[in-house]
Amino acid sequence: MSLCVFTYLQGEKSFKMVKIVCLGLFGIMLSLASLGQTTDKATGPAFDYHRDFKAILEQTQADTSKLFYDSLLVRFLQNDTSFTKAETLALMIGFTENQYFQPLEDMEKEEEIFDHNKSAEFHEAIEKGRPYLDTHPLSLLVLREVSFAYTRLGLYYGKNGQFDSAVICQDSAKYFMDLNDKVMEAMIYSGKGRSPETAIFSLGLADGEYFIPNVGFTIEKKTADWIHKKDFMEIIQAADESGESKIFFFAIQHAKAKIDDDKADAMAMKKKNKKPVKKKSKQKATPTSKAAVENPVPESPPATTDSIPAIQP
Repeated sequence: MSLCVFTYLQGEKSFKMVKIVCLGLFGIMLSLASLGQTTDKATGPAFDYHRDFKAILEQTQADTSKLFYDSLLVRFLQNDTSFTKAETLALMIGFTENQYFQPLEDMEKEEEIFDHNKSAEFHEAIEKGRPYLDTHPLSLLVLREVSFAYTRLGLYYGKNGQFDSAVICQDSAKYFMDLNDKVMEAMIYSGKGRSPETAIFSLGLADGEYFIPNVGFTIEKKTADWIHKKDFMEIIQAADESGESKIFFFAIQHAKAKIDDDKADAMAMKKKNKKPVKKKSKQKATPTSKAAVENPVPESPPATTDSIPAIQP
């Protein structure tokens, strides 16, 4: 796994990778051309969204299955080193039947947590992010944001000689980044993303937009449409370090199926009229709450086992 230190790009809801300590999959500035699942000529790719999604989802809801959601979640939160990419992907698919999976509302809440970090309100990001992860343990953005907030607080504590708190924050930052890496690896495993047929599985509506900067690309433009066997996908054009543009496809049919179109229109209008977050100048990450540094790593899985009936597209 890797612990990544990020810096914000001005005016964009994304990170630019500036330093990476690599212990696993992520090398310095990954190239997506070398990522993704391998394809067996006889059986096809290890995961095909249109072929496998429903079958895997059924297994995650069956308590006799090796892919039972509750069992997988315990191992994921324990940061089990034997937890495979395929199992993480199954866990993500299983979460689409969780009562807390509300793609539109989730995206709005995640952006609020992002905005706290953007304003250097690191303990506020943690105090909102940790409860959110109790019900959304696979949130790609919030796992990253909480890790980033702990990293910044740890630097503050270390600078001020509060070494016990600094170590706690450092451990917490690594824990949440390790979980973030698991989700990233599962997305990479799910497909190369270079065609609709090999689309990358994206749990949330905007996870593709968080995935692309994480692997060193810059988003140029994005759209969404029904394009492969009537599956809804996000299509992102992104450039690598050399400036070469590539197109990536992210499968989000499962999220689109749970969206109320009227609510989506209302939220889009609200976002359009939203005032930009003002960056606070020279704000120090001075902790105001013990909640930000006490009990940093969960000891038991959160209550995320309730499910709702599948909503067909």
